[in-house]
Amino acid sequence: MKIMQRIIPVVLLSLLLTVYVKGQESELTKEQIIERSWRAMFGDAEAKGIQTIYYEAYFHGRKEPGRHYFKRPHFYRNESGKMILVFDGKKAVMITKGEEGEKAGKPEWVDSVYWAHFEVDIALIFPAFFEYSSEFRGIYSEGDDNAYEIFVDLPMGGNVTYFIDTTTFLITRRLVSWEGDPEMELWENLITGYRDYNGFLFEEGYSFIGQGGRENGYFENVRYNMEFDEALFQINAK
Repeated sequence: MKIMQRIIPVVLLSLLLTVYVKGQESELTKEQIIERSWRAMFGDAEAKGIQTIYYEAYFHGRKEPGRHYFKRPHFYRNESGKMILVFDGKKAVMITKGEEGEKAGKPEWVDSVYWAHFEVDIALIFPAFFEYSSEFRGIYSEGDDNAYEIFVDLPMGGNVTYFIDTTTFLITRRLVSWEGDPEMELWENLITGYRDYNGFLFEEGYSFIGQGGRENGYFENVRYNMEFDEALFQINAK
């Protein structure tokens, strides 16, 4: 009985400390955290200094990369395999590539249920707290890692929680809700590191739980402020 009396206060103290650490306040304001995160990624570049991102992604063990085009704030094109997906911030279409020497198929509307997913795809490559209003939820601590927790509700319903390292101000982890459904389990990304592309940082890749367990994806050939043909983002489906 005496042993239990000693153990219970220790357990309660541990729980209280955990809650405190996860919710503790920061000496920095949300705006200062976001500003320092921008500097960590883009140095002295102004907000308008980053307008487009092109990158190639290798996920699910594929040897052929998916080619992605992003133009702020919400234009996005994904070319993976024989499929092209285009999002203009309001709606999306799918185009099936033809065989060599053949024309691509006609654009078809993507069901509106999935439009929110495109906003999440963008938020994974360009932090949404640089574009939209956000909520600072305190400092999250796990072991020796401390991170500022910033939550963003995306316009179409999805949301992303970012964990920003309190020392480097780089994002180390994300929790994703594709459709904003509180009943659905959040999808976690663990960022594996960053690479320098002519003075701007972009993540090396991230690990996540896929259908077959934990998977790793990575990025290559990242180019900032590349000139894009406007036709890349045009939607002409019937």
